[in-house]
Amino acid sequence: MTESIAVIFGGPSDEHDISILTGLQSSRILSNKYDVKNIYWSKDNKWYLVNNALESIDFVDNDDIFKKELTIKYDSESGFYLKKKKISFEVAVNACHGGPGEDGTLQSLLSLLNINYTGPSLTTSQIGMDKYVFFTLMKEIGIPVLDKHLVSKNTKPNFSGPYILKPRFGGSSIGVEVVEDYETALKLSRNSKIYSQGATVEKFLENSNDLLIGIRTYPNLDFSEIEKPIRTSSFELFSYNDKYLDNGGLEGSKRELPATISTEIESQIKKILTLFVEQIEIRGISRVDFLLHNENLYLNEVNTIPGSHALYLWQNIGKSKFELLNDMIEEAKNSVTHWSTEGSDGIALKSAKDIQSKLG
Repeated sequence: MTESIAVIFGGPSDEHDISILTGLQSSRILSNKYDVKNIYWSKDNKWYLVNNALESIDFVDNDDIFKKELTIKYDSESGFYLKKKKISFEVAVNACHGGPGEDGTLQSLLSLLNINYTGPSLTTSQIGMDKYVFFTLMKEIGIPVLDKHLVSKNTKPNFSGPYILKPRFGGSSIGVEVVEDYETALKLSRNSKIYSQGATVEKFLENSNDLLIGIRTYPNLDFSEIEKPIRTSSFELFSYNDKYLDNGGLEGSKRELPATISTEIESQIKKILTLFVEQIEIRGISRVDFLLHNENLYLNEVNTIPGSHALYLWQNIGKSKFELLNDMIEEAKNSVTHWSTEGSDGIALKSAKDIQSKLG
């Protein structure tokens, strides 16, 4: 009998539309082996079982997707229900980007329902989504990061502009702006709902380069090739347009893959990441973003559920999209993702002194 899995996508997030693309792609890739059930999480926080043949355009002004609304039960038969019938599956593939799909909220729900899921655990989700907490943790354990400052009228950063303004929570480069001075950052953060949960600023480094790499720890610690995105924005940032609108989306955006970088920089990236995974439990595939400026390397942020799961980063090194997704499912089967009194949530912080000694 064909094994059943679910793919969950959408969600009440600014990254809702990107999540639909990731979900539909994952569903199609996995349908060769699995009985796939597509669960659509709407912007108004409802759940629907949707047809596997839908295209992304079908989620624009199409009432057909709302015909099979699901309910959730919390009891001895917890799960998703279509009327009185439980939707049974062994693993949920989390294809939700940003907001409650990536910040630990969905992870908590699935844990309460005793459903195993792909991707980051609750703790890792919370750390990865909060840019300031992530920066603070990385700095504490001695990993090189750019100083960040929480935007507030009561405090000023201890570094000069120009600045990169970012929402404290969020991704896909939404709300990321270059500003010349701190007063402008304050005004923007007060007047846009994108920054309603807080904002950060960091130093804008001219002539820097983004370097992106995929990482997973199942079945073994494994790295993708390193990507250098080609920026087209006049502000010299890897923007939302660069990622998703130009050249047919993320997988078609302009890039060097593999990036033309020195063996020393590549070695340094992998050394930092090896230390990184000793501190943070990485499940599924994460994309880790670095900045390279004047041969100085900074870990920028981690995207714990990257667009299309960053599968394209592995395309030149013999890892098929199906293999990568299937490994995520196998990992989820073998992980304790529901509430348990045994063990921890996978985060073990070692002393900063120990980490710094390894970094040299």
